[in-house]
Amino acid sequence: MGESQATTPGMSSSLQRWYELTDGAMLGRESSMPLHARISEVLVDLIESGGLVPGERLPSERELAQYFGVSLAPVRQSILEVVNKGLLGRGRGRGTFVRGSSLDEKVSILHSFTESMNERHAELETRVTRHERVAIRPEVASALRLGDPDCMLLERVAIVDRTPVAILQAHLSLTSYPGLETESFANQSLYKILNEKYETVVTKADSVISVTRATSAEASLLGITSGDPLLCVEGTAFSDSGEPVEYYRVLYRADKVRFHVESQRETDQIVRLVPSLVPRIAHTQ
Repeated sequence: MGESQATTPGMSSSLQRWYELTDGAMLGRESSMPLHARISEVLVDLIESGGLVPGERLPSERELAQYFGVSLAPVRQSILEVVNKGLLGRGRGRGTFVRGSSLDEKVSILHSFTESMNERHAELETRVTRHERVAIRPEVASALRLGDPDCMLLERVAIVDRTPVAILQAHLSLTSYPGLETESFANQSLYKILNEKYETVVTKADSVISVTRATSAEASLLGITSGDPLLCVEGTAFSDSGEPVEYYRVLYRADKVRFHVESQRETDQIVRLVPSLVPRIAHTQ
């Protein structure tokens, strides 16, 4: 495949920027990968390296085909593949635009959201939006096996690399954890505080993952549009003694988070069907 042609005065600004980013790179004849896979690789590399920034519009399919010296078919297939990965989006009047790289959240190893982000060296801020005593809802009382009239609600927004990605809601017993309502949770791991101050180690969780739509309040916290899709992880975390510790509900931006599931047939049943046909998956928070 020949070298890409030089920029011309009549070329679109998006295609001119593409030439600047790639420096007229060629796909290479020596590769055994299909054309669409090589184009997909170029797109993903440019997005994950930060060359293409979230919200940036791509050149048209015809322009990209001209740039790579290929027909429209492999270009269309490559764009579809990257859209399916969640890195590109399409909208009427917007064309194809960059969504940005997704944040991997492992769901087979139970650890805190804070620890998870520290492991990937991400810049994390947890902003407390609610921290108060509330009347206990029936499903929370049942999950925590409580007869108390109220419990503590902790709600935080997780901001990764300066972008809001999740709303973390936790309900805990104030009888089991007296004084928890006076703790400061800004940029602090809930599980670390439970471990250090209450000698409670969370070792197990039972979760349900579903898809929901952002309310206006949730959209405001996450910097998205009301009605945008969210991944909802809801369930109960247990201590090493088998006692319920926390009833949680985590709302992840679907365009920013993807789940990484690990399973071993002999020891770990990660996914199984329940009567409602909703996958039940071991949770990390």
